[in-house]
Amino acid sequence: MSWAYHNGAEWDKRYLFLYGGAGSGKSQFAARKILYRLMNERGHRFLIARKEKIRVRDSMYTLLKDIIQGYGITEAFEFKEESMKIICKQNGNEIISVGLKNSEKIKSINGITGVWIEEAFELDKRDFDQLNLRLRGETANYKQIICTFNPMDVNHWLKSFIDSRPENMLCMQTTFRDNAFIDKEYMDELIKQFRQNENYNRIYVKGEWGRAYTGGEFYHGFSWSKHVIPSLPGEENYGIYNPKLPLHITFDFNVNPYVTCCVWQIGENSLNELKRAVQIDEICLAHPRNSTKEVCAEFRRKYFNEKGHRAGLYVYGDPSGKHEDTRSEKGYNDFTIIKNELQEMHPGMRVPAKAPNVKSRGDFINSILSSEYENISISIHESCRLSIEDLSYLKQDVNGNKLKEKAKDEKTGMDYEKYGHTSDSADYFLTSVFASEFNYFINGKSIFKPVYGKRESNNVW
Repeated sequence: MSWAYHNGAEWDKRYLFLYGGAGSGKSQFAARKILYRLMNERGHRFLIARKEKIRVRDSMYTLLKDIIQGYGITEAFEFKEESMKIICKQNGNEIISVGLKNSEKIKSINGITGVWIEEAFELDKRDFDQLNLRLRGETANYKQIICTFNPMDVNHWLKSFIDSRPENMLCMQTTFRDNAFIDKEYMDELIKQFRQNENYNRIYVKGEWGRAYTGGEFYHGFSWSKHVIPSLPGEENYGIYNPKLPLHITFDFNVNPYVTCCVWQIGENSLNELKRAVQIDEICLAHPRNSTKEVCAEFRRKYFNEKGHRAGLYVYGDPSGKHEDTRSEKGYNDFTIIKNELQEMHPGMRVPAKAPNVKSRGDFINSILSSEYENISISIHESCRLSIEDLSYLKQDVNGNKLKEKAKDEKTGMDYEKYGHTSDSADYFLTSVFASEFNYFINGKSIFKPVYGKRESNNVW
């Protein structure tokens, strides 16, 4: 076993998740751990599983057989080729194989003491839950689920499960550099093959979470490596907030799945122009706090009460928030609520009369993302998870507009638009604060230059 997997060999709690790049030895380690326990412990019935059972034969079953043959201990096992079952003759322990195309069928399987799921990203959460339920009852030795996979999609349920940090989980991230038995030719070929594809390079070479491209992304100019600012120690709570620069907050007023407020600042580019837009935070509150008033209260708590921000505040957002029919009290709308709730910070209101055309603003922002149109740049702090997901996964419809796909809340049963809320708020901000550049982009002529706010200053109001 590679030294990188030493902790995994010793781990005896319920979950062992092994993920990372290609050639890192994840599957080799999982197979060897199961075979070791199969031969040295009693009362075992291991389950090896993939979404498609035919792929179990091509990968897990064949790998286990190859390892057994490589150690020259084939005579110690009985192989049932049709069912893909392996039996240890010495103690009767066995490995059985299943596919999860219909996860309901595994409910009849009993006596499971351990599970190995290969390519776990293929599974739905309900598939995993059904396998988890098979692992029950008193056993002589510890019960464990091993998951091996490449981190294909940062939006996958596996990422959420890992981020929840169960106390009975060990999660190990490895790359080909952790595999003591890999040859240099393979290493060189792996790096060469994925050098031109940023996403696959993240997944297969670096062993980091990527994103599932399916084509037709609305923000096709977005690149994780180019536009996402990684977290550094000490940035957990307030990212890269600069107390000397004004805050720019922009709203989307949909209440499901949350009300959106994104927080930006504008700094200088290399030409000393105020054209470096940086998203430092997102405040997206779900039920029961999904109201404009609650979002403002959270923003005020973070940036006025705790940080004591005094360098200026500007407000942007969906112009539909000006409509009184969105509020029960006459004379009030979302923006009057914002102004009242944040009055201590003296907000400057920068809300256009109407929202710009979706396709036009998308083309404008993609030009900034792809080639820094008019020397404008966009960066997003890694903590703004929902905003990054929006830029990564939101699709384009046949007319070039945003495809607002519906999803269903499992708890409430309510339909909602999964993506588009944080990016809509960003659109309102970027097309307003760079109004002259946006107008030139779509019409070929400039308008007045907007006032961005003071450069770095210690002045208070």
